[in-house]
Amino acid sequence: MTTLHSRRMGIAGGLPALLAHCFLGHGGSWRPLVEALPVPLDALVPDLPGHGQSPAPEAPGDFHALTAAALGALIDRPSLLIGHSFGAASLLRHALHHPAQVTGLVLIEPVFFAAAEGSAAHAPYRALEAPLHEAVTAGDLAEAARLFLALNPGSPDFDRLPPTAQAGMAAQMRLVTATRAGLFEDSGGLLQPGVMERFDKPVLIILGSGTTPIFRATLSGLQQRLPDVTAATIQGAGHMVPLSHAPQTAATIHAWMMAKGLEPGLAEATENPRAG
Repeated sequence: MTTLHSRRMGIAGGLPALLAHCFLGHGGSWRPLVEALPVPLDALVPDLPGHGQSPAPEAPGDFHALTAAALGALIDRPSLLIGHSFGAASLLRHALHHPAQVTGLVLIEPVFFAAAEGSAAHAPYRALEAPLHEAVTAGDLAEAARLFLALNPGSPDFDRLPPTAQAGMAAQMRLVTATRAGLFEDSGGLLQPGVMERFDKPVLIILGSGTTPIFRATLSGLQQRLPDVTAATIQGAGHMVPLSHAPQTAATIHAWMMAKGLEPGLAEATENPRAG
């Protein structure tokens, strides 16, 4: 089992939560959103495998499966799961197979693109993504990282990043290629009849208004299967919505939590904020 570096955010005694960041990110990026959320969380915030201070797997194999399992191993009580992009897709995989560990599920720009198969956006996106994987195969990892960032509006320009950041992102591109079995081919069986349909926990799916068509198609596919889905759009945001629009994202999550009755027990959440 892959061991993840993690930190605590929020308030001890708040609503138990686990937050999973996007590809090329790190757990610390959640702090503005956690601090903006009016409902206090007792949040565990890991770095995904090969990100931040978590080691990269020697053989990523099905990286979607590996990441979902590593995140799931951190959950020791029913929790609110909040994920962005690949983190969202990984938490979706774990949640569907372990619903008893979930109180609610927030998916921000989820990249589980298998849900969009058959839509008008699916084939064009796969064609658009193909050069990225070709660059990885050719060993041009910097070009792969450049293409990866260009796929998602709101992401930084690779060529304007510091050399150290460029090198780190380039090194992670082999992990991106290892996500295809899970994200496109549904290696986790999430689309098998009854898997999503039986999931009885509330789900919030957030998109940026400037997102690309594949994310809207993915949202539609998930809405058709999951019984309790609330969809929300953050105006002016792109794919990096929880970072670029943290207050608006927090307000959207808060409104959904109140509508669904996801309030924390605050017996211990008084003067004991998380410092880590």
